[in-house]
Amino acid sequence: MTAPAMDPRSRFFLALSSDQRLKLIELLKEKEKNLSELTKELNIDVSVVSRHLMMLRNLGIVSTKKDKGYLYFFIADNRIFDLILLTNQIVSDWFKHNQKMFG
Repeated sequence: MTAPAMDPRSRFFLALSSDQRLKLIELLKEKEKNLSELTKELNIDVSVVSRHLMMLRNLGIVSTKKDKGYLYFFIADNRIFDLILLTNQIVSDWFKHNQKMFG
């Protein structure tokens, strides 16, 4: 018996559920970068960065292009930043509303 396919929305939000992947998205907001640049800026192992990028790429969040022998990563759809901004606002409002629990 095979498991039902995961809802694409769940996969999409799962991709955003990592601090490192969110940081990658933030770094790529500045400009396109290659694996070496991203690894240096994140200060984590290249294999970890590569796996995160592969997940973001498979979901259409990140895309690539080759230039002078290097593979550059960039944000495929800038609406991701609108989604992150909205998420930040929701989380901030939630914390303000529930600050008694955390204060």
